[in-house]
Amino acid sequence: MKTVFLTADDYGCHPAVDAAVLDLIDAGRLSGAACMTRAPGWTAAAAHIATRHGGAGFGLHLDFTEFSPARRDLWPLIALSNGRQLNLTQVRDEIATQCARFEDATGHAPDYIDGHQHVHQLPQIRDALIEVLLTRYDSRLPWLRISGARPGDGFKPRFIAALGAPALLRRAGAAGFRVMPRLLGAYGFDCDAAGYRRRLAHWFATADDGDAVMCHPATQAVPGDPIARARTVEHGVLAGDDFHDLLAASGIQIGQLRP
Repeated sequence: MKTVFLTADDYGCHPAVDAAVLDLIDAGRLSGAACMTRAPGWTAAAAHIATRHGGAGFGLHLDFTEFSPARRDLWPLIALSNGRQLNLTQVRDEIATQCARFEDATGHAPDYIDGHQHVHQLPQIRDALIEVLLTRYDSRLPWLRISGARPGDGFKPRFIAALGAPALLRRAGAAGFRVMPRLLGAYGFDCDAAGYRRRLAHWFATADDGDAVMCHPATQAVPGDPIARARTVEHGVLAGDDFHDLLAASGIQIGQLRP
């Protein structure tokens, strides 16, 4: 049986997202949820974490493009990082601040780290991230979810991976991090429930042991959110009665990210 880590992004960004994530955690359907500690709703969202038990972990969804005071649009951030034009001191300080906000609100370190729009793997940011995590958590390093892809994974996941996943994987392995090396779940946020169910079945079927699948659920549409409809579709499928049938068909068990 394969172990796959099913992780939800964007916890803390909106109550509808938080409610969906907690619903799926209570149902035993998620490995973990990645938290946006710079979001205005983070403190309220964090209050629910202590009441959750079992193997679902809570991680840091490193953010440089949404709520961070260091916010930049994604494409300029990609260009600046590839040109080695980011201020490394500011990058390290922002990563440390987001870690500290997680620790202060939850009372413990993040169980894993990933990135909003996969920014954690960009040049400069990935180097600063490894440095900060080794400094803060040397006694128990968090997992790293890496946005890796294989040749047959399709254009979008391979493009995301090309932003820096191989380099982050090398750095993380050399530093002793446990990793989820390949990320499934990237698509155009453009399908109905039947279409998303087919995609989910495909990701489970093609996943290797230790891979991650990302999701973005919400109980209702978030105003102004460009993927609002997709979030509600995802939640409906993930909470559906046939979810365990999808796992069984691919010989999948949901992995645990909490020690």
